[in-house]
Amino acid sequence: MEITGTIQAPDGSYDHLSVQGESYEAARESLSARIPEGYKLVVIRTDQ
Repeated sequence: MEITGTIQAPDGSYDHLSVQGESYEAARESLSARIPEGYKLVVIRTDQ
């Protein structure tokens, strides 16, 4: 499964991170690990 997270930087700009995992839970864990310090996860989209 692939998920894409929209993250917000401290300066208010946005970026996207895409990760894959065996399940939603595994992909979500991987996404959380890739979010830089000080950034906020705003939206998670599943790609099917």
